[in-house]
Amino acid sequence: MNSGAGSKKLVLKPMFGAGASNASANSANFGPLMKPLLCFTIGLLLAIAHHLFNLWAMGRTVGAHPSIPQEWVLRVGTAFAIGFQTILASSLGFVICQLLWFYTRRQYLTINDINTLYLVERKELVPTVMSGAFVRSPLLVTATVLSFLLPITAVFTPASLGVVTSTFDTLGPCQVSAGNFSSDHTPRFFRNNATEGNYLEGPVSSVQRIVDTTFASQTMPQVPRYCGNNCTYQATIFSMTFQCQTNVQLPDDSMGGITDFNYPGTGYRIYWNASMAGPQGDPPSPFYVGWHTGATTFGFDGSVGTNGTALCTPMKAQYDFTVRIINGVQNVSYTTTITGPLDTTTQWPNNVDGHAALQLGAVTIAARSRLLGEIWWWLNPVARESITNDSSPVMLASFLNVSRSETFVWGDVITGIEQTAANVTAAMLNVDLGLKDSECVVGLALVLGVVVFLRFNPDNLTTSFIDTIGVTRNAELDSLGLQYRLGLSGTLNEDQSDTFRLGRLGEGYVGFGTKEAICSTE
Repeated sequence: MNSGAGSKKLVLKPMFGAGASNASANSANFGPLMKPLLCFTIGLLLAIAHHLFNLWAMGRTVGAHPSIPQEWVLRVGTAFAIGFQTILASSLGFVICQLLWFYTRRQYLTINDINTLYLVERKELVPTVMSGAFVRSPLLVTATVLSFLLPITAVFTPASLGVVTSTFDTLGPCQVSAGNFSSDHTPRFFRNNATEGNYLEGPVSSVQRIVDTTFASQTMPQVPRYCGNNCTYQATIFSMTFQCQTNVQLPDDSMGGITDFNYPGTGYRIYWNASMAGPQGDPPSPFYVGWHTGATTFGFDGSVGTNGTALCTPMKAQYDFTVRIINGVQNVSYTTTITGPLDTTTQWPNNVDGHAALQLGAVTIAARSRLLGEIWWWLNPVARESITNDSSPVMLASFLNVSRSETFVWGDVITGIEQTAANVTAAMLNVDLGLKDSECVVGLALVLGVVVFLRFNPDNLTTSFIDTIGVTRNAELDSLGLQYRLGLSGTLNEDQSDTFRLGRLGEGYVGFGTKEAICSTE
């Protein structure tokens, strides 16, 4: 080549030759092994870290210190999975390349066969699965097919999985509410007149506030979490309930004496009336309830709601609450067992039993007061007078739907009354009623590539352009290519009798040659 200004020289070196030093040969043999060994080390560390992270996160309460939101648990897990997938793809690519040289070096192949193996190494789908490549190079085809499956790992990353709420049944000791109304150490629920013994005057304001708040919320209140954010415990409390007898005869004019609520005449139309059937200050006194679905406008369809009558009596009851808390979300279920009538308020003895009766009586009076009262409409069409009274606390009840200010639609009233007693009782668990002991339920590819590399690819051959030139430029292949270019042969594959193998040629170069040209015994 000319050595003038601006000219460049292309210098080609043999991949190895007889004059190569032992040190250079060792460097050529072991230097390229750093890539697969590094991939193996990084992949192993990622796999171990991912496993340890999952062990740390499994069963961990969301929000526990250190607090990691659930979405970041998924993101970190996905990062580990994708990182390991990337390392696996790099390692599998190294293996596929080595298997290409493994099969081209250990058997003689036609040009067409060699071309097919190159296409398999490049992960061409059709040559991989629809040719005879598997017969000549089963490991190469298998490794390539595995590389096609690598994207499936992204389908099973943690971010693609749903979070399933689960519990682990592990019994452990804990303390829950004793539900003891009679203990002198519990807050006092009642007011009484000391000059007249233990006669009950009514509930203290704190108890009335608890009842009012619970009734207005229309739901089961949150109860204490005695065992953390993932557990189940049971608590028993002796309280009160309402036992209702339906379809009873109400006192005269309890519902205003008008049965046709579309009647245009003068009179009262009563939609709710709950009145005492005994002394209001006495806890066991029953009360009448009558309800009617209707509206203060004519033509209302009363079939959408319920109508009925009942006589409800306060009773002693035992509540067995089951509190299940999963990832901080609380669910409360219960069973109710009526244990007998409430004690009267007349001169209770000044002892433990009397104290408990006063405590329970105060809660009963507070709960019953939310149901008493009337909702009515008075109409005088002649005088064009209309008066509505909807001041009863029952307006807040969950079993009443007031869609408009003049429309009252009642649901399951009896269940609603019973639920009122249960909700109030559950709310009392938040009061210090003592504690008791209880139990809570709280539960090959990399190695193959390295071996093939050491045995059949000590020169770190790849399918790069420069390596392709190195293994295909020799006298025999040059002659074959020249015949094709001069038109002396229609195709390089025309003569299927010529077979080639990768090996050391006579001058020490590595390249494809015929059986006569290959001088190595490898």
